[in-house]
Amino acid sequence: MRWKMVLASLSRLLIVVGLSMTIPLIWALYFNDGSWPAVVYSMVITIGSGIIIYILFPLENTHLRYIEGYLIVTCAWLAVVLFGTLPYLFSGTMNFTDALFETMSGFTTTGASILKDVEAMPEGILMWRSLTQWLGGMGIIVLFVALVARFGPGANRIFNAEAPGPVLEKLTPRISDTAKNLWKFYMIFTLMQIILLAIAGMTFYDAMSHTFTTIATGGFSTKNASIGFYLDNAFIQLIIILFMFLGGTNFALYYLVLKNKTLKVFLHNEEFMLYFKIVIIATVLVSISLYLNMPEGQGILPITALFQVVSILTTTGFATVDYDVWPNLARNVMFILLFIGGSLGSTAGGIKIGRFLILIKYTLSELVRSIHPRLVRSLKINNNSVDDKIVINTFIFFFAYISIVGISTIVMSSFGLDLESALTSVLACIGVIGPGLGIVGPAMNYADIPVMGKYFLVFLMLIGRLEIFTVFVLFYPKNWI
Repeated sequence: MRWKMVLASLSRLLIVVGLSMTIPLIWALYFNDGSWPAVVYSMVITIGSGIIIYILFPLENTHLRYIEGYLIVTCAWLAVVLFGTLPYLFSGTMNFTDALFETMSGFTTTGASILKDVEAMPEGILMWRSLTQWLGGMGIIVLFVALVARFGPGANRIFNAEAPGPVLEKLTPRISDTAKNLWKFYMIFTLMQIILLAIAGMTFYDAMSHTFTTIATGGFSTKNASIGFYLDNAFIQLIIILFMFLGGTNFALYYLVLKNKTLKVFLHNEEFMLYFKIVIIATVLVSISLYLNMPEGQGILPITALFQVVSILTTTGFATVDYDVWPNLARNVMFILLFIGGSLGSTAGGIKIGRFLILIKYTLSELVRSIHPRLVRSLKINNNSVDDKIVINTFIFFFAYISIVGISTIVMSSFGLDLESALTSVLACIGVIGPGLGIVGPAMNYADIPVMGKYFLVFLMLIGRLEIFTVFVLFYPKNWI
């Protein structure tokens, strides 16, 4: 293992993260909230560390092994999270455990929080909190690949380790160009949403903060009531619904739409159509459940149901109401959505709809084959044959995901959580969703989770964001050679 190459790769990433702290610094100075020294100290340490590593370990043009690509990605996430805790620590707003939890939740776009009073935090620190989700949304390593193309073919290994998925379209021959294209759309959507939210009535500060956490499908808010603070503004809710949905869509489709100059790209994509149908069906079921059991609020039920369905399905985690007190049907629909997640190639987490599409199609084909054993028919998605290796990988991933959820639920139960809270906290963290049910529901937070429980959930956030294999492959001794 060439550790010098791993360290060299981290240098530029730390410099980028350090420079990005300029945004919260500007807001800290604007509001004069007293947090600017903490941000400045964090910038100096982060950028300085990046420069020192850059000088000591220059990046060389050399062949990158697969295991080194996985290691770079995992170490990069751990590094930015550790340095990302500095603004919280220097400002004195959190201890190390809570700062690590909040930062990992931010960069992995989980949205789980230990803050009981968000609005009491300095504005500069809250902006950094939101910015971590924006940086982590498209992926800090995708940003790194977009900015640094010296890896050559090795960039594929880094990109695929950070943005895994069996049906993630390769947009361009060069993976660095693909990363740049993804970030272009990401930034365009960001600017669009900031403008629309400002027009809809948000302050520019809140519009920027909520945009950073919407398109990244993260869910951090500057308000204690989350988007419930804007419950009387349907325009703001609709804007956030739209961009949560866009964030949960495969970003490759936006490039294909632009390239082919037709929206039919969406209609011909099976994963997107399944994504759209799940939103519609879940919203109808929740609306019916709320209408029949909570008739006093029927005037706002459709948009309330749609908002929460899109928020949980895309793993954003915003809330306008406490869905933990909803009727059983609506509540159970929300629970099921915790398992699914957004599209492959999106900023969302979870098992991903593309994988469920493969599982469903393969299962149906096996049912047909059980009656017609001599029938030979390849599995196809979007009229393209799916390699058997991808099918096997999908089943292995599903098995691993469910197994980890089961084992982790037992672990969280050992910390004193009831079954519902233990299970949904695990699902919410490994699925990078944020709120669950019970003591980690939308009206609650993770502040009262025991210290060891927080560290365990931090680990689940990391493996959930990197989709299990990227992290676990490093624990296999034969790969260390």
